[in-house]
Amino acid sequence: MSVASRREVIGGLLTALMARAGSASAASADDDVPAFTTGRHQLTLLRPQQSLPAIRLFRLDGGTLDLAALRGAPIVLNFWASWCAACRIELPELDRLARSVARQRLHVLAVSEDRSDRDSVGRFVRALRLTSLSICLDPNGYVAQSGDDGGRPAPFTLYGMPITYLISASGLIVGYLPGAADWSSSAAADLLEYLGRN
Repeated sequence: MSVASRREVIGGLLTALMARAGSASAASADDDVPAFTTGRHQLTLLRPQQSLPAIRLFRLDGGTLDLAALRGAPIVLNFWASWCAACRIELPELDRLARSVARQRLHVLAVSEDRSDRDSVGRFVRALRLTSLSICLDPNGYVAQSGDDGGRPAPFTLYGMPITYLISASGLIVGYLPGAADWSSSAAADLLEYLGRN
């Protein structure tokens, strides 16, 4: 066997070993993510994990919020609508979560996908007595969309309503959970702790 052939064989073996090691480390990273299920739904992990894009959200109380500025702490990013029955159940849970972690490094955001005006969303939020949860608006579907919205891509996909995306402290979108979740459960606490470490 010539020297060039040996180099090609050794190079091919090294490439294969590195690819195997990379996929094993990716699998072990996924294995570390605590399981979180709720009702009929479970946390779906994104593979590969994606970086949180620079997005500016409109706050219900006025002004904007830059998601990229929140890196360094985990983010629970929930998408909801006033017509969604499960959202009426989950939003108070998220409000309690936001209240309980107010002094900790965790951001809990709820983005309304209602196409109605700010006042209508505000009345809905007041009716549910949500006081600790950061409420944002996405009336034009620039942040999240379901299916094809005229060719304008949005960074988050709505596979159901409500749906929550979980973002690690390092700014990676770990996965999503469709449906209303029990955010007071020990499984939720384990998942949030994981997000804070990664």
